[in-house]
Amino acid sequence: MDIKQLDADALAGEGVWAQSAERLASGVERLGLALDQSTQGRLLAYLALLARWSKTYNLTAVTDPMAMVDRHLLDSLSIHETVRHWSGQGLVVDAGTGAGLPGLVLALSGAGKRWALVDSNGKKVRFIRHACRTLGIQNVEPIQGRVEALDLGEVPTVVVARALAPLNRLVNWVEGWLAQGTVLLAMKADLQESEILEVSPSYNVSVEALDSIEPDVRRCLAVIRSSTAGRTLDRE
Repeated sequence: MDIKQLDADALAGEGVWAQSAERLASGVERLGLALDQSTQGRLLAYLALLARWSKTYNLTAVTDPMAMVDRHLLDSLSIHETVRHWSGQGLVVDAGTGAGLPGLVLALSGAGKRWALVDSNGKKVRFIRHACRTLGIQNVEPIQGRVEALDLGEVPTVVVARALAPLNRLVNWVEGWLAQGTVLLAMKADLQESEILEVSPSYNVSVEALDSIEPDVRRCLAVIRSSTAGRTLDRE
């Protein structure tokens, strides 16, 4: 199958992507999201691009279409509503985005109005630029750099980080923004209370469970905000 046909099949949820399209539709329904068929097709087309580029640039170790839906798309979409809740009309920063996870997926799905996707790896940023051009994504700015040294010219409403670093390190990197009201959303696979307690008491830390397609994998989201009122360790 040639490349153009692969992309067309991904957009239409056909060919090798037919089962993946069904998996995505089922997962979107389970998450309670209202993503139309066109949006789901663009998400699959993103996976097709990622799988193709990964053959040369090793952008992701997960290239099986079904596994990519679970680990890339549905995992990213599990914070869709939380991002929408906190971001409003402001800028959302995806710190250490890699190949656009979760930021590009969330931008495609309509969570957040404007996005800055930040990574220090040049080939990954080049892929994001290519994906944005190919898929017609206009609300994403790919940036090569490190979030702790970033000068955006404005304070983001939200910073998202997916399995990037321990919470206290993430807080230190973006503490200037947090002091001005930014909310940090940190996606974690196995967050221990000891890691939460390493965060300065001047921040509120709340933790909520995330949907996971794998029953043995515990996914959660830490929501961190600046506060002088202490912090909570509630787990939903």
